[in-house]
Amino acid sequence: MSHEFPLDGIRVLDASQGIAGPSAGMMLARYGADVIKVEPKDGDWSRTITAGKEGMTAMSLANNVGKRSIALDLKHPEGSALVRKLAERADVFIENFRTGVMERLGFAYKQVAEYNPKVVYASVTGFGQQGPMQSQPATDAILQAFTGMMSINRGKQDNIPHRLECWPIDITSGLFTFQAIAMALYARRDTGRGRYIDASLLAGASGLQTVRMIEHVITGGAPA
Repeated sequence: MSHEFPLDGIRVLDASQGIAGPSAGMMLARYGADVIKVEPKDGDWSRTITAGKEGMTAMSLANNVGKRSIALDLKHPEGSALVRKLAERADVFIENFRTGVMERLGFAYKQVAEYNPKVVYASVTGFGQQGPMQSQPATDAILQAFTGMMSINRGKQDNIPHRLECWPIDITSGLFTFQAIAMALYARRDTGRGRYIDASLLAGASGLQTVRMIEHVITGGAPA
């Protein structure tokens, strides 16, 4: 362990796509972790949005710098066997499939923890693992609307709610996920146990807007 790369020696299996999950894995890599990104055969969808060429885009570069990558079909027996080998030796496992998908594939936390009880396992979904919206897909734009962020970002000329184009909720959710993983690794040094982390874009959006939410309660929803 060093001050420059405190996560040197930590192995991360990053099976997430897009922004929130991958950005958490990227930050782990920047602090020295060995991050292996598992992509589907046609690649992480972030390779198809924003400017870029030859399968690399600004989005994919920003959220995956410092990682190694392998393309696998998790439904294929050989692909599943390779992920099992990686999961057996992983300190951290990150995924952002819809609820229930990883269990069907054989890589939910309870399944991985049976042979790797020290793993810190983070699931990143839109609305979390519980509640009536747990299986609903989500994007940064959807959560900006759902949580009221757009309502406090009205245009000065048209007074219409607008979304921010810098993916604030995805990035904030990635930061919170990274923070939770780092703290779980810190705690594991004393306990020797892994942990399950239920991260979500809804939690990230709420954390980003805590002041406005408290203000909304205090004022009874009255506009500023």
